[in-house]
Amino acid sequence: MKIFIDDGSTAIKMAWQQDGKMQTLVSQNSFKPEWSTPFGNQTPANYLIDGERYSFDPVSPEAIRTTNTRYQYSDLNVVAIHHALLQTGITPQPVDVEVTLPLGEYLDEHNQPNMLNIERKKRNVMRPVVLNNAETFTIRSVRVLPESIPAGFDVVKDLDELDSLLIVDLGGTTLDVSQVRGKFTGITKTFCDPDIGVSLITEALKTALDAANTRASSLFANDLIHHRNDPAYLRSRVNDTAQVATILATLREKELQLCRRVQRTIEQFSGYSHVMVIGGGADIILEAVCEATAMPQERVFRTTNPQLDLVTGLYQMGTPE
Repeated sequence: MKIFIDDGSTAIKMAWQQDGKMQTLVSQNSFKPEWSTPFGNQTPANYLIDGERYSFDPVSPEAIRTTNTRYQYSDLNVVAIHHALLQTGITPQPVDVEVTLPLGEYLDEHNQPNMLNIERKKRNVMRPVVLNNAETFTIRSVRVLPESIPAGFDVVKDLDELDSLLIVDLGGTTLDVSQVRGKFTGITKTFCDPDIGVSLITEALKTALDAANTRASSLFANDLIHHRNDPAYLRSRVNDTAQVATILATLREKELQLCRRVQRTIEQFSGYSHVMVIGGGADIILEAVCEATAMPQERVFRTTNPQLDLVTGLYQMGTPE
């Protein structure tokens, strides 16, 4: 069985074929060191890899930060993949997987596949993971593909060869931008900034929450970012409600900073005829991207769930019709 995986730093996105149809799953990353304590009949998600213990915990402020490039080759990357596999409802079995790397890791300084990083990623994902008192999957083969580019498959295949699609992919850790020529005849230019991601907002928000007597995990903070335009929701989640105005100001300031940095990156590209905005941060930067590209609305592509665009593209490229 083949599973397509966009193993981003904040969430694992999966796609697979079942009964002739594509199935998808989003599994959030929030893992702390050591195992959690069982309660009643519930079995905690406790994992063991190379002698190290981890457990899934969506609220613990002790959750390990995954918004860095090191995550791609880490224990937590493998644990997060196995945790997501176990949420699919598929019976644990040997599987073949396709995973991703940010463009800055996948390509070398000459824009060629960086085989050292690709092999390093394969070795990491192949490592076995043990689930306490339960069966896990066996990953028997790994294929590594670059982030962002496969997401444009459905659009690029229908473009003229003289057209090109600018794909702007904002994730938790990185900003990947690629310009892909129509019919997938080639890649004109790519850029990856490992210091631009939604984590720019997340980390500032966690600091503001600390000041509001609300020590939070990154998953908790990202939930607040998702509800950043709902002050009532923020008040319901913050312990010191007198600090809500300060928290909102922090969110606005960092959102503007992130959008400006994305716009400066887009200025490096030219000659594209269509634009696509994807990734978990797509809704944050969409207006800024439209402003920077000045592209007619009918040539700007954003799906209803841009977080799944990459893994859906992987599935479309890798599944025979």
